[in-house]
Amino acid sequence: MNRAGPVLAGCLLLAAASFPGPAAGARVISVNLPLSAAHPVVASGWGAFVDAAEGDGQFAFQLFVDGSLLGGKRVLSGLAQGDAQMGYTALTAHPAGVPQRVTLGRLALAGPDPMAGAAAMTEFVMLQCRSCLEALAKRGLVFLGSHAAGPFHLLSPGPLARANTLKGARVASPGPPWDDLLRRLDGRPEPPAGSLATALRDGRIDAVLGPVALLADPALARQVKTVTAMHLGVYRVSSPFSASLGFWRTLAPGERAALLDAAPVGLAAAALAYRAADEKAREVMKEAGIAFSRAHPALVRAATGFDAGAGTVELRSEGEGAAAFAAGFRRLHDKYSDLFAAGGDETSVEAVADILRREVFDRLSVETYGLEAAQP
Repeated sequence: MNRAGPVLAGCLLLAAASFPGPAAGARVISVNLPLSAAHPVVASGWGAFVDAAEGDGQFAFQLFVDGSLLGGKRVLSGLAQGDAQMGYTALTAHPAGVPQRVTLGRLALAGPDPMAGAAAMTEFVMLQCRSCLEALAKRGLVFLGSHAAGPFHLLSPGPLARANTLKGARVASPGPPWDDLLRRLDGRPEPPAGSLATALRDGRIDAVLGPVALLADPALARQVKTVTAMHLGVYRVSSPFSASLGFWRTLAPGERAALLDAAPVGLAAAALAYRAADEKAREVMKEAGIAFSRAHPALVRAATGFDAGAGTVELRSEGEGAAAFAAGFRRLHDKYSDLFAAGGDETSVEAVADILRREVFDRLSVETYGLEAAQP
């Protein structure tokens, strides 16, 4: 049974009397989600996670959507300080200082397969990059896997056809490195806060940088008339089920095991929801008359290479140092491409979750994961 609907309705009302009460003895977990209730990560990813983690009655989740618990500026710090026990965090700028200065945010942009890339990032961080976990622990966070959206484009009420079309434009940005890209194009990156549809309607932003899957939201589809298609990367380094390190320390091994077991289901549900949302969005675009348009060649030239800065290496490189670091990620990406391809178009949440469990989560120690990296 899918319980995401009533759970999210309760979250939107926050303290309303209709919010389902926790079972007797259940540990209540507050979750900050700077996303709308209709977002694939919330409605499907967190819906599946909650169903799995609440199954035996030891947990009860309170989901605060649209960032209503911590606001737009305290997403990371509020989680680190324990003002929320879990939440969604965007890690494109974090952790800094991974081996050979190759940042996960830059690395995460490469590769054509969003779902394989997210799985590769999950395994890479959780099993192969101790410095990544240590950097996250220093920020007070525990990483429970990554999801991925589809390729990013520019969504706007009007066409973005000129070479200087983004000059001064306020664009909702998911964060670094897209902030840098927008500045390169003379735009003004704006952190998304609350409803993107409302921000467009009220004139607080001029465009949204994101996947077409966002247009599955009818309110946003009513505001957007043009999708400017150009290479703007793939987003696969967010942490939808981040946990506060302080909260994680309070859990018994069995409780940590329950959350780690729920994570693959949530990651799989979010990934497949994005795929379905992308297909639905294309249908919505057709019905609403939203057109794809080509970016001006000068705009394309200006954006070229934004995901290949000084800290980025070619993923097919071999050898020592940074090249070997990136090649390891590439091998994981190829492994998951093959594993998911075997399932074909009928890949289910259960099948994807089983692969993630077998390849990653079953290899973790519930006694030490997230805690060992936090040791001085």
